[in-house]
Amino acid sequence: MKMRNPSTPDTAVGREIRQYRRAAGLTQKQVADIIGVTGAQFHRYETGATRITASRLIAIANALGVRADTLLAAASSADMEQPAAPASSSQEIVELVQMFGSIVDPRHRSALVAVARMMTSPQALRPVPEESV
Repeated sequence: MKMRNPSTPDTAVGREIRQYRRAAGLTQKQVADIIGVTGAQFHRYETGATRITASRLIAIANALGVRADTLLAAASSADMEQPAAPASSSQEIVELVQMFGSIVDPRHRSALVAVARMMTSPQALRPVPEESV
């Protein structure tokens, strides 16, 4: 049996479901009974371990008294988050800021900012295929 780790949007939707369930004062078992699944299955929805079909998401939203798009909004913003930057030493950051501050020509400063933007764009963060290297 192949195991899958929860994706960021799956866990974000699950967190939203948990938040609204708790605010409604309901247990996982109560919501599970309302939507017709086991408590264990509903737990997997809340943790993102199992993806939720559209019809099931609508049933969950109805049980919680919210709109389905309210639950999905968290996934949409979570999916757009940038990956965490690799750890850098504070000395490197200080050195970078000092060097940038010593650049006198505004065109050079602008060019450096443009390069940094290019290097941190979502396209630049994707792995380069081996044949392209």
